[in-house]
Amino acid sequence: MCAPGDLRDDGKLVLNERWVLARRPDGLFSPDKDVEMKVESIPLECKDGEVIVESSMLSVDAFIRTMLDAEAYHGSVDLGATLPAIGYGRVIASGRGGPKVGTVVAGMLGAQKYATVKSSDVSKAMKFPFMSQAETLGLMGLTTGLTAYTGVFYVSRRPRKGETVVVTGAAGAVGSVAAQLAKSTGARVIGVAGGAKKCAYLLEELKLEGAIDYKDEKRTLVQQLDDTCPDGVDFFFDNVGGVALDVVLDKINPGGRIVICGAASQYNGKLNKGLVEGPSNYLKLAERGAEMKGFNVMQHFSKLPFALFGMFWLHLRGKVTLTQHIEKGIRAFPFALQKIFTGGHIGKMLVNVN
Repeated sequence: MCAPGDLRDDGKLVLNERWVLARRPDGLFSPDKDVEMKVESIPLECKDGEVIVESSMLSVDAFIRTMLDAEAYHGSVDLGATLPAIGYGRVIASGRGGPKVGTVVAGMLGAQKYATVKSSDVSKAMKFPFMSQAETLGLMGLTTGLTAYTGVFYVSRRPRKGETVVVTGAAGAVGSVAAQLAKSTGARVIGVAGGAKKCAYLLEELKLEGAIDYKDEKRTLVQQLDDTCPDGVDFFFDNVGGVALDVVLDKINPGGRIVICGAASQYNGKLNKGLVEGPSNYLKLAERGAEMKGFNVMQHFSKLPFALFGMFWLHLRGKVTLTQHIEKGIRAFPFALQKIFTGGHIGKMLVNVN
């Protein structure tokens, strides 16, 4: 459980390392300026209804950045508070009524080695046959695989065989899963990503029908969309927003569907400040009888058991998988978060705490 160097004195204390918010980010998140590491000894004692969890694996998600602003949809992190992070770990101390010591639990543990939380805020970690425990944060995780499944199959009319689907952020965690799910329907899927390496991943690993490089200096996004989608776009799964959304709106087909999952291009200081870049081509929705609908995965909570079953079945059939990018050690957490927005990874970003 605890590493030997973490125990202090008679074994009743552990040395916790946690990342706290030092200041509100000004634009792009900076690990060197916006957060700081706190190192402190904490007693291995719990009140009734509390547990201490030794973190094993933490999920690094885009929503974390939005919570660092003063106003945030998911709730704002106070200055000096621990950065939020969903993860799983092993119970090393438990108050009355809590899970037994040694139980692997999951929940909002925060970016820290040892989390003291209410026992009601964690649950026994799921485990699926033929899948690693880390997949419960990725392919089978609420903020990744289940979000993608919900957006593709539950929010609007799902893609159909022969339709053209475009997915932005297609080399990321949610996007790569959404692209494969759309492909499983028999649709023709085009992924949008940044850089030749990521576009090669979309074509060679995910076997998508086309890839658009928004960083291409020779061809514009419009030109590439015209080349890969000559007959227009029927279904658009958007993780990025901004310019990409506007460009696809201009190519949306009659009866087309646009599902807004996120807007990563707008997360670095633009939200809740009147600075979000909205679509100027939104009237194409009216002209072509198309629809645009946003969602939060928790709005479809009652369908999540079906999503879990569906995802597991597709995975067993080889229709969907998820590449993992794992950084090592709790000290890597803020730098992993930064990579989410600077294009330094492919697939699901995780931090292996131990």
